[in-house]
Amino acid sequence: MGKKQHQKDKLYLTCTEWSTIYGGKSANDRRKRLYKRLPYNCCSISLQPFKNPYCTKEGIIFDLELV
Repeated sequence: MGKKQHQKDKLYLTCTEWSTIYGGKSANDRRKRLYKRLPYNCCSISLQPFKNPYCTKEGIIFDLELV
């Protein structure tokens, strides 16, 4: 019979260890996928490219035709 045949100390990481302990998916990944930043050339009201852009003092950019 060989010695240490039931030893579980591996010198490498398994896929399960890597994904659960050292990175992999997290709860924040789902939240990041749900929120997507609006492109700079799009209206914040219609989410379409501008036809007549307008910027407020607060820095909100929208299409003037939609107001």
